[in-house]
Amino acid sequence: MGARAALATGTILSFTVTAGWSYLAMLTIGPAALPHLGRDLPADYGQLASAPTGNGWELFAVVAAIYAACLLASGWQRYRRAGGGND
Repeated sequence: MGARAALATGTILSFTVTAGWSYLAMLTIGPAALPHLGRDLPADYGQLASAPTGNGWELFAVVAAIYAACLLASGWQRYRRAGGGND
């Protein structure tokens, strides 16, 4: 599995996790309120990012961990296929 396949897998897994997380957040805390956007771009982006899940930073951390795991698995598989560690 190359880097492209790892990124594609990470994208699919991230989409699935985000969809499930958003659905469960909607069930537990209710639908997201409409964001009130102004001129403070970082705060506005934070509102939009956390709207479907309730916490944007936790969602970012989960998605980053998914991509890291996929890339790590890809690198490990490539290393083992190349015969690394079989001295």
